[in-house]
Amino acid sequence: MATSSLYRAVFRRRVQQFRQWQRRPLSTNKAEPSSPKTNSDLKNVGAESQIPTPNNAYGRAQRKRPLTTQLCSSLVIYFCSDISAQYMGKREYDLVRTGRSLIIGAISSMPSYKWFVWLSISFNYPSRLLSLATKVIVNQLWFTPIFNTYFFGMQALLAGENLGEIWTRIKRTVPTSFLNSCKLWPAVTAFSFTFIPLEYRSLFAGVIAVGWQTYLSFLNRQAEEEGGKQLPLPDMAAPYLRARPPLSSAVRPLTTTRIAARAAPRRLASTSSSPASESLLLARLKTVLLSGLGTVSLYATYYYVTDTRASVHRWIVPPLLRAVYPDAEDAHHAGTTSLKNLYAVNLHPRERLSQSDAETPGNPLSIYVFGTELANPIGISAGLDKDADVPDALFALGAAVVEVGGCTPLPQAGNPRPRVFRVPSIDGMINRYGLNSRGADAMAARLRDRLRKFARTLVQIAKNKGTDEKDVNAVIHDYVYCVNRLAPYADVLVVNVSSPNTPGLRDLQSIEPLTKLLSAVVDEANRTDRKRKPKVMVKMEGVVQAVWTSGVDGVIVGNTTKRRTGLVPQGSSSGESGEGAGTGTLPAHKVIFATGGITNGKQALQVLNAGASVAQVYTGLTYGGPGTITRIKGEMREQLSVKDK
Repeated sequence: MATSSLYRAVFRRRVQQFRQWQRRPLSTNKAEPSSPKTNSDLKNVGAESQIPTPNNAYGRAQRKRPLTTQLCSSLVIYFCSDISAQYMGKREYDLVRTGRSLIIGAISSMPSYKWFVWLSISFNYPSRLLSLATKVIVNQLWFTPIFNTYFFGMQALLAGENLGEIWTRIKRTVPTSFLNSCKLWPAVTAFSFTFIPLEYRSLFAGVIAVGWQTYLSFLNRQAEEEGGKQLPLPDMAAPYLRARPPLSSAVRPLTTTRIAARAAPRRLASTSSSPASESLLLARLKTVLLSGLGTVSLYATYYYVTDTRASVHRWIVPPLLRAVYPDAEDAHHAGTTSLKNLYAVNLHPRERLSQSDAETPGNPLSIYVFGTELANPIGISAGLDKDADVPDALFALGAAVVEVGGCTPLPQAGNPRPRVFRVPSIDGMINRYGLNSRGADAMAARLRDRLRKFARTLVQIAKNKGTDEKDVNAVIHDYVYCVNRLAPYADVLVVNVSSPNTPGLRDLQSIEPLTKLLSAVVDEANRTDRKRKPKVMVKMEGVVQAVWTSGVDGVIVGNTTKRRTGLVPQGSSSGESGEGAGTGTLPAHKVIFATGGITNGKQALQVLNAGASVAQVYTGLTYGGPGTITRIKGEMREQLSVKDK
């Protein structure tokens, strides 16, 4: 009944879409760009799908709590598969085998869900056929053998086999199961990605898996009844949903000897069990119990260490980085590289309260910037992610906006090392990077790959170090080049004319050259081929007249300061950030974004009450760890709640 209801719902939705397409007039606009045939994301699919109850209720649960719903669905599917296989196989019910199947299903549910979500948003090309073929091939060549190895290895492990036996089982079963799965599951995957909404794909695959496993058991019973007919039993169950088949059925056909042996009448079970069978049952139950406890412990550890509120991210990780890497720049690279690699395998720290904050009515931290509602007024300044390597992972820390860069038109190495210094006495940093950058083209390529994932991205641009600041036209060409390459992928472009460690850059703050520069940037941004043009901000100090004359949309007030009395020897161009840099930020008026010296909720509220729309953090993250933004927002909520009382 559930299967037929699901099929009717899916085909009803497709028929409605086809009728709407028939009534839609053909476009006569030849210049209309072709958009890639992408799969809708989870929320859009839920809004578009007109699927009746109870399927609609399942879709709502999947959208609201995807991981919990996926876990429950996987447990039900594995349970049904195992019960069906045991029943159709005419064997006595084995509770331990069902327990093993449930453990395997629980562990695999989250990675499988993440895999298919990633696959749905990847490999989306203008050709729908090419997109579909690529998804099917990638899934079959990568996910299937990996999961088959996991499945058979876990089955053997939970059955109490040693490492040698586990490896033997994997070698004997995985190749055959992979080849046999190619006969069915590519077609199922193609149908799923073509017709099934994202939130119903696991349910659809589960129904197919249960049916296929039952069909294999039916063939096995039919062969036993015929008594002598050889019939191969391929292991073609779903690579991520099937119950454990007998080892021999995956590697060799059913022989007459086995049929005769199975056809022999069974002896009546004895009313008393032997001590050996009791000890074997206890050993299996112990294995299942220990495996379950181990699984729960691993998941609890994963949940803890990937939460930004974990104490390890504040009291262990930052001091450890400073101890292992005496050079601050090496520690910076190690931190961003680790964050990038952890994000790739879904082990990165993330703020699990960010979505609930955005959806809570009357959220005290919500704010509107450029007509867009932000869940909170905290952002991450440029410099932490200079080349847009980890913007996605930084968004996961709870920031409402992330600024990447500064980016120059051509690659440049910046100033010679060492060029970054810690000032632990004030939790500050001194940098004279000199705008080291891989160039606008390299950054544009990275932003293009992640365009559909996140919004509210700021991209900071600057001129090359070798461009003569006195040649205004050459300077304008540098900035316009960056705008041309990066504007299609940025929500806000930040024009940096205030870096203290780039010689001559601050000379551009004179009214006349700055007005020409900003006007050229605004004009180029307005020519961007996109419906919503990127906003333009300028990172500088003073010269408000040029800002108003040029027509930029906002200002970032503050930067690393050149005041470093008592910190480093005079005579070098460098910028200090951290708590000591904030004293010159507060007196500014009518600012949009404030950056410099913000390390806690009290300081963030101070700059926001002074007129800032967003408070940006950088150095606070290097000393406070990935949980800094979560901690700042928590302190802000506490102070706001006290004021309300």
